Amino acid sequence: MRVVFDTNICIDHLRGFAPATECLSKYEDMERWVSAVTVMELYAAPQITVEQREKMARLFDGLDGVVEVDAEIARKAGELLAKHRKDTGLNPIDALIAATALNMDAVLVTRNRKHFDFIPGLVVTYPY
Repeated sequence: MRVVFDTNICIDHLRGFAPATECLSKYEDMERWVSAVTVMELYAAPQITVEQREKMARLFDGLDGVVEVDAEIARKAGELLAKHRKDTGLNPIDALIAATALNMDAVLVTRNRKHFDFIPGLVVTYPY
C-alpha cells in the first residue's frame, strides 16, 4: 500500500505534535510519499531556521520520495478544479495533492476533511 502525506501532517510533525509523528511512524511498513507541492509549501515559511531545515531534511529522507508534478498529475488536477472549484472552493494546491494520490493509487493522509471528502475515487484517511 502507498500513502501520500498532506502538508498539514508534515507541518504538525515538524512542530513537534506527537500525533503527527506517530502517524508518520504508523505507516513505516508502507510506501510513504509527499508531493513536490508539499515541499514547496514547507519551504514557503517566511523564516526557516537551520534546525527546521535539518528537521525537514530528516523528514524527507525517511520517506520513499517526493512525487514531482508531471503532465498527468497537472491534467488531473485541472480536471478536479474544473469540476469542484466553484461548489467546494477546491484550490490548486489541494487539487495537485489529490491528483498525486489518485495518480499513484495511494491513500491520502490528511487532517483536513473539507478539502478532499468530495473527490470521487480518492481514498482519504484522517489520523487525528
